[in-house]
Amino acid sequence: MADGDVLVDIEHTLQDGTRIRLFAVESSDYPGGVNYRFHYYDPATGDSLLRYDNSRVPTHGAGHHHRHEWVAGEEEVTALEFEDLDSHLAAFETEVKHYEQ
Repeated sequence: MADGDVLVDIEHTLQDGTRIRLFAVESSDYPGGVNYRFHYYDPATGDSLLRYDNSRVPTHGAGHHHRHEWVAGEEEVTALEFEDLDSHLAAFETEVKHYEQ
């Protein structure tokens, strides 16, 4: 694989109308060699519910890999450990399942 190769590019709508957008591209500019954004949101309201993403430099006081969650309209950002893309995707999907319950 090479920089710019798309590793994941998926969007799907859940039964309640919320959506998941998963995107990752190989990039040697990013820690872990991947630039990614996993987003769970409500297209009807435009509200974001949960997002995992990363940055080239530490941001939000949460390092390179971070989790955004919106609680009562307020964004909370926390650091995430990044082992590999597959583990990260699985962790995100597990969190989304908790929202659906």
